[in-house]
Amino acid sequence: MYTYKKLEKVDPKNPYAPEFHGTFELSIPISSGTRTRRVIAYVPRDARESTSLVLVLGPNGKTADDLYRESEWCRIADQEENKEKLIVAFLEPENGVWHTDETYGRPDGDAAYINAAALKLTERYYFCVHESKVYAAGIGEGGILANMAVASNPAFYAGIATVGGSAVPGDYLAQARQDYCTMLDGYEDPGHRKGIRKGDVPVPAWVIEDPSAEGADVSSKNTALAHWKTVCGTTDEAHQIDPDCVEYRRSAETMYPGNQEKEACRVCSSVIEGASNDLANRLSRRIWKDFLYRQRRWMSCPGGDLRVTKDPVRDLHMEYHYEEIDGWMREWYVYLPENVRTDFQANGSSAKKVPLVLAMHGYTCSGEIYTGNSGWTQVADKYGFIVVHPTALLAHVNMPEQGLMPEYALFPAWNIFQENDRPDELSFFNQMLDRTIAQYPVDAKHVFATGHSWGSLMTQMLGLGMTDRLAAIAPCSGVFFGGSSKIMTALPDLNRFNDRQLPVWMHWGMEEDWLIPSSPEHDNETGFTLDMWMRRNGKEDMIPGNWNDLPFEANGPHKRFLDRRIEKEGTAPVWFTQVDYMPHATMPEMSFRIWEQFFSKYC
Repeated sequence: MYTYKKLEKVDPKNPYAPEFHGTFELSIPISSGTRTRRVIAYVPRDARESTSLVLVLGPNGKTADDLYRESEWCRIADQEENKEKLIVAFLEPENGVWHTDETYGRPDGDAAYINAAALKLTERYYFCVHESKVYAAGIGEGGILANMAVASNPAFYAGIATVGGSAVPGDYLAQARQDYCTMLDGYEDPGHRKGIRKGDVPVPAWVIEDPSAEGADVSSKNTALAHWKTVCGTTDEAHQIDPDCVEYRRSAETMYPGNQEKEACRVCSSVIEGASNDLANRLSRRIWKDFLYRQRRWMSCPGGDLRVTKDPVRDLHMEYHYEEIDGWMREWYVYLPENVRTDFQANGSSAKKVPLVLAMHGYTCSGEIYTGNSGWTQVADKYGFIVVHPTALLAHVNMPEQGLMPEYALFPAWNIFQENDRPDELSFFNQMLDRTIAQYPVDAKHVFATGHSWGSLMTQMLGLGMTDRLAAIAPCSGVFFGGSSKIMTALPDLNRFNDRQLPVWMHWGMEEDWLIPSSPEHDNETGFTLDMWMRRNGKEDMIPGNWNDLPFEANGPHKRFLDRRIEKEGTAPVWFTQVDYMPHATMPEMSFRIWEQFFSKYC
């Protein structure tokens, strides 16, 4: 019944077109795989990589097929004006009935099915959902189960909206709040080292009640609203934001201010007559655009970092470039802080020249994603420099030991191995940099490069192949991995500047051993990366017998940054930082440190 279409090859004139689009029926293993349930996913044409996912749960008696045909969600996905669009998944009750009275923690229950479906939908065989953009929307009994599932796995979701689904069993929510949160958005904490409970993890929520719905009792059964107000830390004061909607806001700072925004920890409440009629179709677009889309949960701090969504062009006023280079259309975003832009508009070529930071995203991501999670635009606002966020082109990646499967769909990945059938990244970055310097007030002596994950490999490629144009680099999750060291360091283009030194500051998390060994040894790639940059920067005599014997300083408000700074007069520094309880991620706090303590010192 359901069909999808596959792109035959990447078109240089339209290289960001997704490999797959259409409708997919997926099987969800339940109870250790002893049985399965189903979900239907709709991927609109031109949905970009690392897009949003909305799980839609209907009332009793509605199958996934019914929701697919009768709800407005497919139309909303098709008409979404934001470039990345969204994917919609339709879930269904088993035998037509959601078990709203199921016990907390039941491994084969409806809540387990919903969370298993969310996890399955974030696999990358046909499409790519970004971990910061997973949401739930439920109607009637489906809304009750949506509340239950999200309460039991809060760090996985960036928002929930329910219509007529607030009568969740109070003891279920109470148990969820007190239970330890072992899934902390990017890593597991089975030993409760951080001591985080599920009631400590905020989830933005919009609770919509329909007094005309069968069995409705908005005065006594709205346990969901009380739950979400508690976990979001909102005040009791209600702010009227629409004639039919009030908003409860958080006034206290978050645990990690800067990385987390209290403005994103909001709870809305509405009582709307007939809201649940016709699958709440008259409210669906509003639920998406006015509420769910407005928050994202970025991976980095334990439980993730809720922040308000900002579109690069519409909200941040970045300039979007889509230009042909070497026969391929390429995209990049350019950010000028207001003071830089004002000076440039007033004085043109006589405007003050300012530094430039090239900031590269990781595998499957985009310039839009890295703009949101890295916080480099905030750093630029404070210190007055230009940021460029480019996007890689689509490719297959074959690193199964690192969880990057060759059978995954085509997703953005920098051509760090200089494969002949793909564009030359050094040529692209040189030309993009030339165009940026020609068009904007860039101080060419203060150009820096940073990036996360696959972007950290691209950063190191630029450090090796464009040493003459960079003042310093800062790779985040930032060492060679997956066998990349042997290939990259053997490329002729990456050995042209072996006689030049370059300041380097590497960061990686202590919770990403699946990809990057957090403890550097001379026989693993973390240690190899450090050895290479030490030799390149004239510090071969300072390479220790055991990297872990070097003393470190614990810095930052929470002493998370374990800094080792290797200095030698007359040579470029090599610094590396292990970040405690940090998964495979990046965060604004890291970007601020890189600029304030490192990039700003070099020319």
